[in-house]
Amino acid sequence: MSTSVEKTQKPEKAIFHTCPTDPDCPYCNGSIEPDKALDWSFLDAAYCISLKSREDRAVNVAKEFHRVGLCQKVMFYRPLKHPIKGIIGSWESHRAVGEDALAKGYERALVMEDDVLFSRRLRPARMRAIKKAMDALPPDWMIFFLGHWPLWAYPVRHNVIRTGSSCAHAYITSPRMQQWLHDHPWGKQGTMKLRLVGKALDSAFAELPGVYALFPMVATQSVSKSDNFNFTPKKGSRRKLKHLVTHSRHRELLLAKLMRPAEFIVVGLWPIFFAARKLGLLKGEADKARPGSEET
Repeated sequence: MSTSVEKTQKPEKAIFHTCPTDPDCPYCNGSIEPDKALDWSFLDAAYCISLKSREDRAVNVAKEFHRVGLCQKVMFYRPLKHPIKGIIGSWESHRAVGEDALAKGYERALVMEDDVLFSRRLRPARMRAIKKAMDALPPDWMIFFLGHWPLWAYPVRHNVIRTGSSCAHAYITSPRMQQWLHDHPWGKQGTMKLRLVGKALDSAFAELPGVYALFPMVATQSVSKSDNFNFTPKKGSRRKLKHLVTHSRHRELLLAKLMRPAEFIVVGLWPIFFAARKLGLLKGEADKARPGSEET
């Protein structure tokens, strides 16, 4: 009498993996000319968050990394899609890579999402300028954006702005920021968020101190559809002004095409924002979680 052994499959888990090599990539095959190479050595690490279910986006962003030389440094983080809300999964994914960077003692860790697009005008001189800008940051910096959507900003040097920003497709973290991510899981009571932005992680980023950005930015987003948002409002729900973007099929197109213009408009208005900050008019915008309440 034969018996059958039922095989049990291990549940899928999030994984880390290196960027797939490309034999035609000059960075991978070592043929890149030294004076043309984009030097990312001022970073201790680089991460890219890409869902396991979105292999198409992982493949496309890998091509981008080969183009700009990040293929030799980036580590992919491949989580499963969150069963309830994409923004919860996104928050916890950014937290996971922040915790990994913190555990490994990285001082400067670049975190990217798989829709990141780097400027076609990125050159070795620009890379040296980014390093110099980072070296001049104050000791208490938390985030240094390479790409973002500024909500307010003012210059602190010719290529660095102090900012309150949304979007989290390309930012460099300090150990202080990595610790913040460790200490702030989704739904933690008292986490300050800018409700104008929403409830995703970048709504909390917009309220953090010590946030700076490269000016002008070198990273925008592609128009690939996001997995984090429901583009159809719930039946019977009241449509708010911000839903014209967050619940729009054209959300990614608007973000991708208007990010750079928004940057120059906001920076052009810097005296107003600077004065407002000094007067305290930009404070208290975050909606603090009420005692006993929790995001779900």
